[in-house]
Amino acid sequence: MFKRIGLHMQSIQKATLVRTAKAEDDEWDLYEKISEAPSLNVYELAKRMGWSTGKTRGAVKRLEEEGLIKIEKSIRNGRAVDLVTATPWQDMLTPEERDEFKRMEI
Repeated sequence: MFKRIGLHMQSIQKATLVRTAKAEDDEWDLYEKISEAPSLNVYELAKRMGWSTGKTRGAVKRLEEEGLIKIEKSIRNGRAVDLVTATPWQDMLTPEERDEFKRMEI
């Protein structure tokens, strides 16, 4: 019985790893789409990705938490929207990393 439980747990762990990898791939695809077309809202991104707005909003939030994108509140056609843009790569560096990069350019 315990052997079956162990095998079941291994299957769950493998499935979790596959789902996690797929989610990371999906989020990277979304990040690339945001980089190509900045200032789209979540609904527009969902349409371009072929995703639901819920999935897109969740992925956008995770990318924002990682610092890869920025969300700016705006008004379009009298409605509040969140415009999504990629964070400039310079903003992802620490001051020390920026200084090192500047030294490399010389």
